[in-house]
Amino acid sequence: MNDLDLVRELRADIPAPAPSQLAAGRCRLLAAASRPRRYRRLALPAGAAIAAAAVAVAVLGGTATPSRLRPAPAGRVSLAAQILTVAARTVAAEPAARPGDRQWVYARFVQVQIGQATQSDQEWVRFDGRQQAYVLDGQLIVHDNPSSSGGPLSSYDTLASLPAAPSAVLAAARDAVGSTRREWENWSSGSVVAELAPRSVGEAEFDYLAQLLWDAYAAAPPAALSHVYQAMAEIPGVTVTPGMANAVGRAGIGVSANGGVSWLLLDPQTYQVIGLAEKAISPQSVKVKGTPVTFSGTVSMAWADVAIVSAPGER
Repeated sequence: MNDLDLVRELRADIPAPAPSQLAAGRCRLLAAASRPRRYRRLALPAGAAIAAAAVAVAVLGGTATPSRLRPAPAGRVSLAAQILTVAARTVAAEPAARPGDRQWVYARFVQVQIGQATQSDQEWVRFDGRQQAYVLDGQLIVHDNPSSSGGPLSSYDTLASLPAAPSAVLAAARDAVGSTRREWENWSSGSVVAELAPRSVGEAEFDYLAQLLWDAYAAAPPAALSHVYQAMAEIPGVTVTPGMANAVGRAGIGVSANGGVSWLLLDPQTYQVIGLAEKAISPQSVKVKGTPVTFSGTVSMAWADVAIVSAPGER
C-alpha cells in the first residue's frame, strides 16, 4: 500500500461535514485573505419600538481601532439596546426545558447564496453529543462519538455557566476572544458568525455571544439567554434592521455589530435566533491584497427545522 492509499483510507468511515460546519471555514478563509476588517452591533424592541424601526437605524460605536477603551455611552438609549432589553425580558419568561442526555436533536440546515444552488442538510445528534446520524443513499447511518465536546449539551452548559451581570458576561467574552486584533483574527477563523474579524472590543464581544446563541440551536437556558441579550444591549454601536428574512423566508430582526456586514436574525415575537445573514466577499477582494473589501451578494443560513425526538430518523 502506497502513501496515497493510506491517505484515502485514513478515517474513511468519518462522514463528510455538514454545510453548517463548512460555512465557518469558508467565511474564515475569505476573510483572512482580504485583510480589511469591520463589524457592527444589534438590538430591537417590541410594539412601538418595532414601528419606530421602519427606518433602518445605525448606531455606530466609535472608531474601529482595537482597544480596550469603549466609546463614551450616548445620552439616550439606542434602539438596539431597547430591543435587546425587550428580548431579554421575553426569553426570560419562557419555561426551562432541558432535553435529556439521551434524547436526540433533529435539525435541518439551509444555506442560500445569490447565484448559487440552495444547500440543505439534515442530521440527528444525541443531546449529550455521544452519537450522531444522517441519511446516505436512503439509509440512516449512526455514528458513535466518544468525545462529546461541541455537542448540544456542551453549548447548553457553556451558556448556563455564564454569569448574570452584563458586565461580567462581557468580561467572559473578552477572556474568550482576547484583546488584540491578532487574537480576534485567530478566534474568528473558526466562527461561522464572524464574516470579518472584529476590529473593536465591542465587535469581538458581540461575535462571541452571537456564536454562543447560534450554537445553542437545540436548547438554551432561558435565564442565560436573557443574560446574553442584556449584555449585548450594553455594547456600543450595535444596530438593528427590521424586516429581514432568514434562509427559508421567515421574517426576522437583523442585529449587527459591524455596520451590517453580518447579522444575527431574531424572531420578532419570541426573540429566538432564527438564522444568520452576511455579505459575501467578492472574488476580487480575495484576489487582490490590500484593496478595500467589496461584496458580491448575501449569504443566509438557518436552522430551518429543529425538534427534540426520541431516536434518530424521527422528525
